[in-house]
Amino acid sequence: MLKIGLTGGIGSGKTTASNIFSGLGVPIIDADVIARQVLAINQPAFAETIQLFGKAILDKNGHIDRGTLRTLIFDNPVKRSALEQIIHPRVRDAIEKKAASLQTDYCLIVIPLLIESNMQDLVDRILVITANPEKRINRIQRRDNTSLDDVQKIIDAQIDEKERLSCADDILMNNNDILSLENDIRILHQKYQELAKSVS
Repeated sequence: MLKIGLTGGIGSGKTTASNIFSGLGVPIIDADVIARQVLAINQPAFAETIQLFGKAILDKNGHIDRGTLRTLIFDNPVKRSALEQIIHPRVRDAIEKKAASLQTDYCLIVIPLLIESNMQDLVDRILVITANPEKRINRIQRRDNTSLDDVQKIIDAQIDEKERLSCADDILMNNNDILSLENDIRILHQKYQELAKSVS
């Protein structure tokens, strides 16, 4: 099975793109969804994370508040690295198990931190979705009701776009409307189906 890794900076349109692929019948493995499952109350990573950050990161229902956690690690590389050591190996294992259970020509594995977390070996090809900085900023502000300063901080904290694009086997430009993106994804879908048949 061909494994396509979808990545891109915040506001580039990863969720929209993965939804379009899903609509074409492509199985989606989403690292963010897995990370949420890894941090669920009954999971070992939950206790380890509480030990690291304390109970201040819990919401009123006793679940880990991902927003609070994000704020705590944002300006603290040491704690961010410690959290990644708790989460990333478990996410990697879960991705490998899910991929091994699929019977399909190809699947899409959505990993926002694909390059930063050195998970390139999990995929056969890297698909980077990108957009002009002003488009990305507008999307994030509309979606999250975030100030321009906060959006810029998030973008600055991520890997440089040129570096991300230099790792790409395929690039999706997401500057236009949804119909344009859907058309580009249909072309890629056909390409991936043909590639999958050629390597099977």
